[in-house]
Amino acid sequence: MSDLKTELGFQDCWSNLASGRSVRSPAAGFFSTGEEEAAGSGGDGAGDRSVGSSASAQVNSTATSISAADKARLARVVRGAPEVMVKVSKPAKMDKHGNPIQVNRRTEGVRVSAHLDYISRNGKIELETGQGDRLSGKSATAELFAEWMQNHDEDRANGLATDRTRITTSIVFSMPGNTNAAALKDAVRSLAEQEFSARHDYVVALHTDTNHPHVHLTVRTVGHDGVKLNLRKADLQHLRDTFAAKLRQRGIEAESTPRSARGVTRRGERTPVYKIRQRGEVVTVDKAKRREVRRDVADHGGKLPGQPWDDAIVARRNRVMNTYSAAAAVLAQSTDPEDQTLARDVENFSRRLTDVTTERAALARDVGPVRSASRSADSEPRTSVDRDRGRDRDDVSTWLERGPSRER
Repeated sequence: MSDLKTELGFQDCWSNLASGRSVRSPAAGFFSTGEEEAAGSGGDGAGDRSVGSSASAQVNSTATSISAADKARLARVVRGAPEVMVKVSKPAKMDKHGNPIQVNRRTEGVRVSAHLDYISRNGKIELETGQGDRLSGKSATAELFAEWMQNHDEDRANGLATDRTRITTSIVFSMPGNTNAAALKDAVRSLAEQEFSARHDYVVALHTDTNHPHVHLTVRTVGHDGVKLNLRKADLQHLRDTFAAKLRQRGIEAESTPRSARGVTRRGERTPVYKIRQRGEVVTVDKAKRREVRRDVADHGGKLPGQPWDDAIVARRNRVMNTYSAAAAVLAQSTDPEDQTLARDVENFSRRLTDVTTERAALARDVGPVRSASRSADSEPRTSVDRDRGRDRDDVSTWLERGPSRER
C-alpha cells in the first residue's frame, strides 16, 4: 500500500483565480504572488447556476489529506478571525474648491509636506525611518521632507523621475480597535523591513486616536536602484498575507482571505461615502443607484435584468462552497477528534454561504415588486436578478473593504 497522500488544494478559496499569475515585475517590488490555476482542475462552474453545499463536492474529490497550514487557516476562517485591513491611499485629484490638481513638482511637494504633517500629527507623533531613526517634532519632519525633495530632484535630474512622478506611496495597515497597538506597529515595522528596506526609503507612524489603531507606511516611490514602486492587486494581497502572518507571530489572531472565501458578495463602500453616511448626510450616489434600478425594473416588466458578470459570482461561490465541503469530508475521516470537530465547523460554515443577495437586488426589493429578487443560494437555478454590478473582484486594497480613500 502506498503511503502517498493527495492534499486538498484551496486555490478556489485562498487565491483570486481571475488573476492567476505571478507578479515578478521590478516595479511591483519583486513580489511573487498569486497562483496559477491547476491544469485540468475542472470547469469554471458557469454551467451550474445553483449554489449548494454538498459533502460529495466534485472539487479535488480524490484528496485524502489537508496540510497543517490549511487546517490552521480553515480554523481561523470558520471561527471568524479578524481580517487584516490594508489600503493604498490615492492622492486627491481635486482641490477643496473642486478644481483638478495638476501633478507636478510643486503640487507633489505640497501634498507630501501635508501628508508628513498629517501622519506625524504636526510633529506630535513619532516617525520611524527604515534606518531605525526616530523623528519627533515639526523640525525633524521638515528635515525629512527636505531630504526627500532633494532626492526627488536628483532623480529628476538623472532621468529616474519626471514632473508627474508621485514622490511617495502611502499604505495604511489596520486592525480592530482591541488590537495591541504596539504589536501592530511592530508587525508593520517587520513587514516594511522585509519588503522595502533594501530598495526604498520609508517612514512608519502609529495612530491610536481613532476607533481602529492603524499604521501609516509612507514609501518613497523611486527606489535606490531607480525603479518606481508600482503596487498591483496581487502585490496588495501579498502584503495582506504578510501582515497577517507578522501579527500571528506576535500572538494576534489575524487572517487575510479574499471576501469571496468568507461568503461576502457585496463590495464595501468607498471611504468618502462611508464617512458621509456616518455624519448622517444624504449620499447622492444612493439616489442614483435607486434611479438606475427603478428604471431597469420598469423596463423589464417588474423583473431586474441579468448582467454578464452575474453567473461568475454564483459560479465562484459554488467552487468555494464545494471546496469547503470537500475539506469537511476529508477531515471527517480522520481519527483525530480535533479534525472531526473542525470538519463539523467547516461544514456548518459552508452551509451559511448560500446567500448571494447583492446591493442591486436589495435596492430592487425597495423600489418595487421584483420576481426572484433575492434567493437562497441552495434554491432552484437563479437568474441574474440578485447579483452585484461589476466584476466579482477580491478587494485586497481594503479598509474594512470600503475601497480607496483620499489623503488629507
